[in-house]
Amino acid sequence: MIRLKINPRSDYKQKLSDLGFEFNENYWLENAVYSFSSKEIEEIEKATVECYQMYCAAVQHVIDNNLWDKLHIPAEMIPVIVDSWNSDELSLYGRFDFAFINGVPKCLEFNADTPTSLFEAAIVQWMWKEEVYPGNDQFNSIHEALIQSWKDIHTQYQSDMYYFACGKENLEDHTTTAYILSTAAEAGLNVTLMDVEEIHSNDELFTDADGNNLDVLFKLYPYEWMFNEEFGKTIPVCATTFIEPLWKAVMSNKYLLTIVAKLFPNSPYVLKASDQPLPGNYCKKPIFSREGANVTLVKNGEVLEETEGEYGEEGFIFQELVDIPSFDGMYPILGSWVIGGESCGFGIRETSSRITDNMSYFVPHIIQ
Repeated sequence: MIRLKINPRSDYKQKLSDLGFEFNENYWLENAVYSFSSKEIEEIEKATVECYQMYCAAVQHVIDNNLWDKLHIPAEMIPVIVDSWNSDELSLYGRFDFAFINGVPKCLEFNADTPTSLFEAAIVQWMWKEEVYPGNDQFNSIHEALIQSWKDIHTQYQSDMYYFACGKENLEDHTTTAYILSTAAEAGLNVTLMDVEEIHSNDELFTDADGNNLDVLFKLYPYEWMFNEEFGKTIPVCATTFIEPLWKAVMSNKYLLTIVAKLFPNSPYVLKASDQPLPGNYCKKPIFSREGANVTLVKNGEVLEETEGEYGEEGFIFQELVDIPSFDGMYPILGSWVIGGESCGFGIRETSSRITDNMSYFVPHIIQ
């Protein structure tokens, strides 16, 4: 893995706009590319598959050992989560965040419920590669995997309409949701986009503003938020099928990092983790958090870096600290996508901080 400095395309901002990519103009700078060997790509793919299998085992461990209090999941949600798991409700997507240490991906966490940076990974970096490095390959079948996954979902659920909800005022969430909706439409599904605030509920049903039942709902809105909303009280009794499925509320909980570490201590991809401080060097992170908020890095007993935020009320976990390699003063994190249970590509975000937050940059990659 090497980082190459390159010259941006003279008209790249217009080309991004033509693709519908309207984020902060500094998010995609197009002045660097990460290059990987085929062997490194194979290792990332292998790590993604094995980490997903380990996470599945960890969910079963939570259920078998009744560890719900550790995850701070409301008691009334537990039966429907277990039913969702036992019914094998289908998952669309998730993103593992890896630090790449001496050619080995180290799992920092799993964004299992509402991951973003999908559109730029699936479409923007591929279109960039086709123009700038047409002779190179890229580990990226994300778009095709999403379409196939929607076809599999429709085979099981056979819904006449698939609803997609997000906070439309958030440009990143809206772009991600609109892109995912487009892949469902390409798979032949009937789709419609709505704002989370347009979701209505009574004692039995979720509906839209016009009273239509939301039979299948993709929601880019975290379960821990939904469980605390007034309309969330309908979840245990409603007939709506959610994407992501309810069992993703377990996988998205960072406490699961401690369970994976306990079950698979010898995996090369798993870092030590505990609900108690680790000796020496560790990363302290909330079990519920977003965008790197409320994270503290401790090295040799001293605070190396920390971020502020509004998370942490439910508690923290402590994970072994890894020295992420710096490239030109930037620290890259690999966001490896698992779609329909399969590894299918990744994107890279980098910052000048060791904690990847909402001020990170997206950098494309190629295969040597």
